[in-house]
Amino acid sequence: MQTKAAAPIAFLQGRSTLALIEAYFELNHLKQLYRQGWLRVGIARERCESVAEHSFGVALLSLFLADSYFPEADASKVVRIALLHDLGEAYVGDITPHDAVSREEKLQREQQAVEKILAKLPRGAEYLALWREYEHGTSFEARLVRQVDRLEMGFQAAIYENQGAGDLSQFFASVHKALETPELKAVLAELEKLRPGV
Repeated sequence: MQTKAAAPIAFLQGRSTLALIEAYFELNHLKQLYRQGWLRVGIARERCESVAEHSFGVALLSLFLADSYFPEADASKVVRIALLHDLGEAYVGDITPHDAVSREEKLQREQQAVEKILAKLPRGAEYLALWREYEHGTSFEARLVRQVDRLEMGFQAAIYENQGAGDLSQFFASVHKALETPELKAVLAELEKLRPGV
């Protein structure tokens, strides 16, 4: 797993501090962790987004899309789920479909990591429930964020293509498979018009 730097939680080894500080040092690793799929297709490390940058994009897109297209969604819940959805990668790393890890194994590893980070926080059980809701798609908001997670990848692919990264059609194909709502499919159709050569 390629990273910008080692996990910051190592700085706290053998030291006692507030649970909030410890959780932040754990989740800060998402800023150090490259999105591995982009590296795999040749995006240079100095241009490659981190998992934290992706999560930030998912949270903002989720908010904007919920407010603009899905008035039935609880926008606050959507943002909370989006902020939490990749938290397990702080320990597990950015496992992609190219890695030899089953969906079940990935879920188990990420759940253990999320529990480790959140259990120490006063509202950790509430946050963990939202993360599980996302993973299992048990609410409209969770299913929406799951789709936006993929859609954000399409946004990033469009940007990389316009920066000269070449044809990233495989990422757009993945987004197409994930989208269920006509509203998000329409956004993707507009986004694809911005691809070079279209």
